[in-house]
Amino acid sequence: MEKTCNTSIVKNYIRDYIAKNKLQPGAVLPSEGQIAEELDIGRNSVREATRALESIGLIEIRKGKGLILRSFNLDAVLDIFSYGFILDNSMLFDLYEIRRMIECSLMPHVIENINDVVISQCEMILAEWAFLVQKGEAVHEMDRKFHDALYAPAGNKLLIGLCDIFWTSFKQAEDNGLIIRYFPDNKDDALSVLEQHRQILNAIKERDVKKSSSLMYQHFRSLEIPEKSKRS
Repeated sequence: MEKTCNTSIVKNYIRDYIAKNKLQPGAVLPSEGQIAEELDIGRNSVREATRALESIGLIEIRKGKGLILRSFNLDAVLDIFSYGFILDNSMLFDLYEIRRMIECSLMPHVIENINDVVISQCEMILAEWAFLVQKGEAVHEMDRKFHDALYAPAGNKLLIGLCDIFWTSFKQAEDNGLIIRYFPDNKDDALSVLEQHRQILNAIKERDVKKSSSLMYQHFRSLEIPEKSKRS
């Protein structure tokens, strides 16, 4: 009980230290030795607490530099999903539904905030995507870049982080054999997926909310989420 109590004290101390000093990502926190001395507790308790904070992505422990404050991230959520899918693959379909609902509903915000610079960026991503398809190379990163670029103007870091987690979760699920062909390797299918994204961007350029939302919905319906990933 004492050890658990001490680690909680350390976590609270670090949280309060960050808030009090208005630290930004990249800032150096007090060393484990300094924290142990300040709180009058053992180094082991401090080390356990800092390892726990590192595991959830709050800090980074760098050899020779100490404890570094990280920027906002959702690493811990991604880790939970990766284990959860192995235990219950029906969660994959649940996550798919959530991603579809969120991304379809994002279209009004995208159209309201997008500018010519972002549109040009998306067009360049699609051009590179087409080039890679013709060469028969992997294009999954192009899909990720396109969605990231599209939602960036919304300015919602949490939302963008969640969308990125959804994307990464499905890629990991495919790599682990939990999803069949989420990212198509057949050239014709890959070109079809590319064209879906091109049509979505064209609808956004036309400032057509209804059409862009509908095309995004159709895009998600075309993804192959097998029956075994649905609720049994």
